[in-house]
Amino acid sequence: MKQRFRLYRRKRGGRFYVHDSLTGKQDSLGTSDRAEAWRLLHARNEAEQQPAVNLQIARAYLAASDPQVATTHLAVRYGRDCQAQSRLDTSTLGAGDEGQSL
Repeated sequence: MKQRFRLYRRKRGGRFYVHDSLTGKQDSLGTSDRAEAWRLLHARNEAEQQPAVNLQIARAYLAASDPQVATTHLAVRYGRDCQAQSRLDTSTLGAGDEGQSL
């Protein structure tokens, strides 16, 4: 099977880029390190070939970074984050700032 993404490096800056053979779009990988560029390239090509496996890999990374992610529903987590943000917003307002728009 032909790979969708190809890796290349521009002389200026030494950054690595990928070329999407399907759309013709070129995108920077944001790195000058060859090993990291190859890893990012392979991740993109694998994502194209096996999208279902990538979902499982993403869940594994999330579980490793936050053990509660497997037991907490996303809406509950999002609600908690929104409540914390609204408390932060109201606590930073001054005494005369309530009616003023930004």
